[in-house]
Amino acid sequence: MATQDRKATVLAVDDTPENLDVVKGILGDDYQVKVAINGHIALKIAQSQAPDLILLDIMMPEIDGYEVCRQLKADPVTRDIPVIFLTAKGETADEAEGFKLGAADYILKPVNPPLLKARVKTHLALKHNMDELQAAYAVINRHKERMEEELNVARDIQLSMVPATFPAFPDRDEFDIHGLLKPAREIGGDFYDYFFVERDKLCICVGDVSGKGVPAALFMAVTKTMIKSTAGDDHSPASVITRVNDEISRDNPKCMFITLWLGILDTVTGELCYTNAGHPYPYLQRTDGSVETLMHVHGPVVGALDGMAYGEDSVHLGMGDQLLVFTDGITEAMDVSDQLYGEDRVIDLYRSVENCEPADLVAATLESVEAFAGEAEQADDITILAVKYCAETSAAEGTSLDISITNQVEEIDRVNDAFNDFAERCAISMPVYSRINMVFDDLLTNVISYAYLDDEAHKIDIVIRYDNGRLTISITDDGVPFNPFTRHGPDISGSLEAREIGGLGIHLVKNTMDETLYQRRHNRNIVSLIKHLDL
Repeated sequence: MATQDRKATVLAVDDTPENLDVVKGILGDDYQVKVAINGHIALKIAQSQAPDLILLDIMMPEIDGYEVCRQLKADPVTRDIPVIFLTAKGETADEAEGFKLGAADYILKPVNPPLLKARVKTHLALKHNMDELQAAYAVINRHKERMEEELNVARDIQLSMVPATFPAFPDRDEFDIHGLLKPAREIGGDFYDYFFVERDKLCICVGDVSGKGVPAALFMAVTKTMIKSTAGDDHSPASVITRVNDEISRDNPKCMFITLWLGILDTVTGELCYTNAGHPYPYLQRTDGSVETLMHVHGPVVGALDGMAYGEDSVHLGMGDQLLVFTDGITEAMDVSDQLYGEDRVIDLYRSVENCEPADLVAATLESVEAFAGEAEQADDITILAVKYCAETSAAEGTSLDISITNQVEEIDRVNDAFNDFAERCAISMPVYSRINMVFDDLLTNVISYAYLDDEAHKIDIVIRYDNGRLTISITDDGVPFNPFTRHGPDISGSLEAREIGGLGIHLVKNTMDETLYQRRHNRNIVSLIKHLDL
């Protein structure tokens, strides 16, 4: 039966009235039987009143049963109505033709009543089941469409949580930054972020949550928010990640975790301090075209275990150097033969695109990965963040000097000449410059003379920045660990002959500069001198 509250309707089509009477006699008690004496009438009834089943004679004048069946199956309104050929044409070829046209069954005349009843009942039951399946599918499809709409909204919300307006800081010319997030599904767990924790301290982070879908996206949102709130009052990457890990690990019933890379860039000095928590290695492209891998992992993934103490390292970015941080959706992208994109291709790409802008580097990276993958489906989220240290200069503000020398005393003259030109560009008065240069010269001489235990050539990086009345001098070397500022100054109260030798230079440094700082990072000494100038 088509429904429980009405009889199913059977349309019998035959040009012989006696045959129609026979059908009505057999089926009339169980079904509502309508009749048509030719194919044209049958088509009109089927299109206007849609019977549940059609019994169709083949041999009829004007339009035979085959043509009627062909037109029924071609019409979206009638194509799902089961058709049973009821005919005297008993050849195998005739039967095959009927099934080819889409008939559900084939019954020979003279009609066997029990057989007709059984076949009609069976096909009506099949039709009923098919109708129920289609109705269920329609409901499922509506739910699917609504879910897709909701997921699309969720995806838009997720993408709105990562910065997408570039240039990111139009009023800052010390650096340029560009990012991209391309989820593999409607919602993913990758993210990137950047924000200032101080005027000259830019926090950069990239993360990849385990799993996909809504749970990963929610976990990402919580982690991202926690990072931003923690970094606001703690400017150590190691400390930030340690605190975030403790918070997440203590309340993580689903045992989700996140790989995380977090760095804080000093936009004045170019010093980048960073912590890697189980994340893929970033790459650093130098202006000479070389590519360095920041091969440091300072602890496990975030969220796995509380009480972990993370470490950190630092690296100096010179003018034009560019940092690339990404998730494993890049290196683990696969082509149709399941080959990985891999780290070597990233490095080769990075070497081939010297001196490009971050936006171009991000676009080139994505293009390269997609070209490699070809027709293969994207299996993981892709996140890319590129940061270029620009240190662009102006006549009185933001002026910078980057110079590298070897540990030869003769190199000091070259540094002095460069510093003198720098002071002129910044309009630093000669008396002020002379006093600063005296202590700078003394400190640099000590590094060259005493920092190394061998006779090999060593590189010393010098960075000088002037910004908003603040002069910063940074000296970085790979000599033996030594903090000069822990040494006590000389006793200058007695006679010159009675004084202990040494310490006067450090005394002059401390009394000339407003701030002095020493750090040991990545097996390198970093000495910073800061002077606030009122020009």
